[in-house]
Amino acid sequence: MTDLYAALWGLLGSSVAEALNLSALMRPNGPRSRWRWPWRNRADRPVMLVAIGLRLFAGFGLTAALGNSGQLPNATAAFAVGVTTPLVVAKFFQSIPVTGPGAPQHPESPLPTARQAGEDDEALSRPRGSNAAS
Repeated sequence: MTDLYAALWGLLGSSVAEALNLSALMRPNGPRSRWRWPWRNRADRPVMLVAIGLRLFAGFGLTAALGNSGQLPNATAAFAVGVTTPLVVAKFFQSIPVTGPGAPQHPESPLPTARQAGEDDEALSRPRGSNAAS
């Protein structure tokens, strides 16, 4: 599989991932709400579009590199790499802590924290909706 052929399948895969992501961000919140673009104001639009473009380029570039090295046996593999690349890049950047004057005081971890052994086992063994202490 040539690198350009793989890159085009990767670009298509990245486009599908971005389209699904945008669709999820545009959904209305309530029954009477309208569909809206994911940016809150006009100043946010260029930033969102650049981020989308960079994720598309990442999918394109990674599949081109893998196709050039012979790592992708067929179009399905190139498409799969293209779909997963923007998702992995987005999760990677969500895991980087934000610091500075506009940063939140307590950034939330993108991954759930592990529960210590024995911690609140009693609450876990009770059926849901039961507030009675044993």
